[in-house]
Amino acid sequence: MRWKSNYFEIQDLIIQFANAFDSIVIGRYNKNRVQKDRIFVRYLYAPKQRVLYDIVNKAKTITLPVVAISINSMTRDNDRVFNKLPAVGQTGPGNGLYYQDSFAHDKYNMPTPVNISVNFSIITRYQMDMDQILSNFIPYTNPYIIISWPVPKDLVNLVTPQEIRSEVLWDGNINLQYPLELRAGDKARVTADTTFTIKGWIFPASENAIDNIYKVTTNWYPVSGGRGTGTVLTSDNYPSLATELSGTPGSDHLTISAFPDEIEVFRTQQNQE
Repeated sequence: MRWKSNYFEIQDLIIQFANAFDSIVIGRYNKNRVQKDRIFVRYLYAPKQRVLYDIVNKAKTITLPVVAISINSMTRDNDRVFNKLPAVGQTGPGNGLYYQDSFAHDKYNMPTPVNISVNFSIITRYQMDMDQILSNFIPYTNPYIIISWPVPKDLVNLVTPQEIRSEVLWDGNINLQYPLELRAGDKARVTADTTFTIKGWIFPASENAIDNIYKVTTNWYPVSGGRGTGTVLTSDNYPSLATELSGTPGSDHLTISAFPDEIEVFRTQQNQE
C-alpha cells in the first residue's frame, strides 16, 4: 500500500458499458403498426429503488422509459490471473508485466482481473416499450459484447497508446414484473431486471523501480602500489595514474552473476521414499 493507485478503471468501464446500450430508440405506432414518433431511452447510473422513488415524488424529475444501471458486486477472476512476480528471461503476461514493448521502454505491472456484476433494470409504462427495449439488446448480447477502453494515461507514459478490450457477458435471464395491485392514483409500471458481468482490470500504482540485478561487472586496481604508498587519487593525478594502473600486473577483472534458485515445492511419493 505504499503507492496510491486510482486510475478510474471502474468509472471508465461503467461509462463504456452504458455507451454500448445508450443508442436504444423506441417507436410509437398506430393501429396499423406505422411509426408516428421516436423516443430515446434514458440511462441513469443509480439503483432501481432510487429511480422508482424519484418517479413517485413530487419533483417527478425522471420520465419513462428509463434504464437504471448499478454495480451489484465485484469479484477477483482467478481464471485470468497471471504470475505477479517477474520471471527470468520472459516477457509479456506471466512475467509480472501486463505489457512491455521490445525495448522495455513502456511497461507496467500486472493488474488484478476483476468481474464487475452490473444490475440492468428497465422501467417502462407500456408493455410495447418494454418489448422494444428487450428486442434492441437481446440479439446483440448473445451471449456477450466487447467494449474497449484505454490504458490509464496516468499509469505510465506510453509511447504507443494501448487499448484494452473487455468482455461483457450477459447472464441470459430476465425477470419481468407487472403491476398486479394498484391503488387509486398509482400509475402502472412494467419492470425488467437482468445482469451483466464486465471482465475488467484494476491496475496497481507504477513504482518506477529498478529491475532486479542479476549480473555485476567491476575492475579492481591496487591504487596504493601504483605510485607509492599513501598516494591520493585526485582530479589532477587521475589521468597519469589511470595510465600506470591499466597495465599493472596486480589488476583484477571480476564478474558476479546469479539467479534465484528454484525451490522444489511438490515431490512425488517415489522421491519421498
